[in-house]
Amino acid sequence: MNFPDYITNTDDYALLDFGAGRKLERFGEYIIERPAPQVNLSPQQDNWQPDWVYSGTRVTDGEWLPQHDGLATDWKIKIAGQVMHCHLGKGGQLGIYPEHVACWRWIKDRLDGHYADELKVLNLFAGTGGASQAAVLAGAQVTHVDAQASQLELARLNVGEKGARFIKENVMTYVERMVRKGERYHMVIMDPPSFGRAGKGKVWDIRCDFEPLINYLPQLLMPDCRGVWASLHTQAMQAEEIAHYLDKVMHGASQPIQLGTQTKQGKVLPAGVAAVWQDDSV
Repeated sequence: MNFPDYITNTDDYALLDFGAGRKLERFGEYIIERPAPQVNLSPQQDNWQPDWVYSGTRVTDGEWLPQHDGLATDWKIKIAGQVMHCHLGKGGQLGIYPEHVACWRWIKDRLDGHYADELKVLNLFAGTGGASQAAVLAGAQVTHVDAQASQLELARLNVGEKGARFIKENVMTYVERMVRKGERYHMVIMDPPSFGRAGKGKVWDIRCDFEPLINYLPQLLMPDCRGVWASLHTQAMQAEEIAHYLDKVMHGASQPIQLGTQTKQGKVLPAGVAAVWQDDSV
């Protein structure tokens, strides 16, 4: 699979325009305007006409504002062949991260046609379940781990109970317990935040916790492992650094990836970085 895999119009989703710290997207029947502080270019269109606007200049300082009456706050769309629930949430989030479609496609590519008795996938910081759904659709049994109840609630709606189990727990605590138990997986996926709290005084800090988590990978993976995906949405680390961490423990050539979405005119909106490791001989 070739990267970068910038996502253009797919099913019910489209990036329509962006600029001046904002972006305009179509999620099914609704047009959404919300912050995109990473861009300061001028938008291509002069007159945006959204249905919902998330106010403020950053995702942490606004609120959802309807632009006319009769708008739903929850609805479903199809994106990259998967049905996902949209929910107007805190911080300008909708529960769908279109740049993650690159991960979904990689998962399907790596799992389709792999005939193990039981394909086991571990999804860490698993969020609202797009990657978990992709793995289940490819025939895997998924362990979906996230510390946030709101994320798990959406994930259950998106993935369903068949083929997945949902764990509400601090990721490092869970991983350390699985290592002690000798649990192994055919694939590990992770999309950690820069910083997070998981209750009981547990915190996650990408600056000090990411490398120790990566160091556990050899103890989590089956000999016929189908691959590792790690993505970040922080300016604290580049894609090449993620690949470097993977290479140190997996002893192979990891591929750095630039994540993003693009308009039908080809204008790319950056949306994080990632790296994948896979052994094509398996």
